[in-house]
Amino acid sequence: MAVWFRSEAWRLRWLPLLTAAAGVAAVYLLQEVAFLRRHALLLALLMGLGFFLPTVRHRLLILFAYGLGLYFITKSVATWLGLPIGGLGAIEQVLWLPLGALCVVSALGMGRRRPPEWSVALLMVALGLYFANFTYVHYQLNNWLQALAGVGLMGAALWHAAVVWAEGEKTRESV
Repeated sequence: MAVWFRSEAWRLRWLPLLTAAAGVAAVYLLQEVAFLRRHALLLALLMGLGFFLPTVRHRLLILFAYGLGLYFITKSVATWLGLPIGGLGAIEQVLWLPLGALCVVSALGMGRRRPPEWSVALLMVALGLYFANFTYVHYQLNNWLQALAGVGLMGAALWHAAVVWAEGEKTRESV
C-alpha cells in the first residue's frame, strides 16, 4: 500500500482527481456564503498565485483541469436533471458537458511524467470555447466590459493552444 501512495499514478492522477472532487464539493457549499461569493474573484486570484511557482505548477495545472472538468460536468448534468445546483442556460447545459470531458481528458494526459503537448493545448481550447460562450452571454446582456474581457481571455487561451500545438509540431519534425 505504501508503494502505491509513492507511485507516479497516485501523485499525478488519483490524488489530483480526489482533491479536485473535494474542491468542487467545497465550491458548491461555499458559493452559498454571501461573503465568499462577493470576494470570489479575489480568492481565485490568491489561489492562482501557485501557478507562478515552478515546483508546483504542473500539479496545480492537473488539479485545475480535473476540478474544472468535474465542475462543468456536474453543473451540466444537474441542469439536465433539474437539480438546484444546476441553473445553466440552454446553450451552457449542452456546451459544458463536452467542455468538462475535454478538461478531464486533458488532465489525464497531463498526469504523466512527461506530459504530451496536446494535453495543455486541449485544456486551452476548452477554456477558449468557455470564454467564447462567456463573451456571447455578456454581449447579449449588454455587459460590454465583461464581453471585452471574454474576448481577451478567449483570444489568449486559443493563442496559447496554437503556440503549444505549433511548438509540438516543430519538435516532432526535428526528431
